[in-house]
Amino acid sequence: MEQSLVTHNNIYMDNLNIQDLILKNPWWEDKKHEIKELEWPRRSLYKELKENLQNSLILNIVGLRRTGKSTLTKQLIGEVLKSNKCENIFYYLFDYETQLKSPEFLENVIKMYFDEILQKQITHLKTNVYVFLDEVQYINNWQVVLKKYYDLSGKKIKFIITGSQSLLLRKKGRESLAGRIFDFYLQPLDFKEYFLINGIDIAELPKIDLYNLPKIFFGLQKYNFKNKQKLKRESEKFIINGQFPEIKELKTDENKREYILESVLGKVLSDVIEIGDVEKSDKFKLFVFHLFRNVSSVFELENIGRELGLAKITVKRYFQFLQRAHLLEVLYRYSKSIIKQGRIPKKVYSTCTNFICALNGYTIENFKETSELFGSVVENAVYNFLQRQYGEQLSFYRQRQKEIDFIILNKKKKLAIEIKFSENLSLGKFKTLIKYIVDEKIPYGVVITKNKLEKQIATDGQVIYFVPYYFMLQ
Repeated sequence: MEQSLVTHNNIYMDNLNIQDLILKNPWWEDKKHEIKELEWPRRSLYKELKENLQNSLILNIVGLRRTGKSTLTKQLIGEVLKSNKCENIFYYLFDYETQLKSPEFLENVIKMYFDEILQKQITHLKTNVYVFLDEVQYINNWQVVLKKYYDLSGKKIKFIITGSQSLLLRKKGRESLAGRIFDFYLQPLDFKEYFLINGIDIAELPKIDLYNLPKIFFGLQKYNFKNKQKLKRESEKFIINGQFPEIKELKTDENKREYILESVLGKVLSDVIEIGDVEKSDKFKLFVFHLFRNVSSVFELENIGRELGLAKITVKRYFQFLQRAHLLEVLYRYSKSIIKQGRIPKKVYSTCTNFICALNGYTIENFKETSELFGSVVENAVYNFLQRQYGEQLSFYRQRQKEIDFIILNKKKKLAIEIKFSENLSLGKFKTLIKYIVDEKIPYGVVITKNKLEKQIATDGQVIYFVPYYFMLQ
């Protein structure tokens, strides 16, 4: 492109002009343009996305608001610019407040790029073109437009799109992209990413695989000896308000709590209310707050609905939306029958402990002074780790009044895990755990603790490993 791009045809459609495209793609006119996000730390998902840039599928990056999807997108653009012509990389950020929401708007954005910048027909592409569409959920029926251009280009257009929870909530219509799209979920920060994003100097956390605990236990002890105080201090911040990248810019706990409640959780709930056509929004919010304030507890939707004056079908629909929005998850009691699982007791957990702490007004001072309050919060944090590691292999044990917090079943090998966030941890408190590992012939049990890291032998020779919770936040 020898002349300035602004000399091209000016208007394609209301609210869209070539200058807007140029402002969003400064590398077209300045090939040495520096993308500031390239200097920022990389999320763990970045590597996986980078490896998938060369396949032909549409890459769909979804996640809670404020998890860093746009930053990740700019970093991927920087990667693609290293080995492609500048004009072959196109980025567009959709704006809920000012732009049109129709699919025609999206179609005209893409058409303007091909007509005015590439000056080629889509069917005549010889090399790959990378089209990054940020916050695409603001366009109605966006998937129909992408399918059209994906098929017309003969897979020469590589679409990388991002969307917040409303993209997940509007599942209807995604079928049109079957076989063409690959979803990636960008979660809130894990503990390793928290250290990275906040520039905290600490040796890399040892990888935890509970099936290999006997082999790595001595290494954990060595690492803990050197880093215990920093791990304790930072894990408290992480659990309470440290799981979103922008939090590091806020100075006070109150600012951080407001950010989590309004900029993240509040926006997602607004999406659910709008997209789910929730009429009784006040009761819906009471339903949400009840669940968040009772994480790690067994629940029955029918009972909650009765207390709130809501029909069973209504609370079931509400809960399905909260699951699809990646706010809440369900853990089932262990059963050999998968069919039976749906009818047996289940627990509810949040995908992010920051939500629980913000809704309850928990602070760092509460964590230190009244740590017993945090048993359920820490259990939730451990659940998040175990769910990422073991997925559908995870359940909990309950027989009559006897309960074990987590059971992992992998290729018929079991592990039993108990959470005890207290100072008094004598083996006498773990009779249910010890009896279970004896009956099931499990070689050892695991107790997740506040700060205890030890290996103990029970009366009958059973091994119990005590592991501090801060190793289970990765």
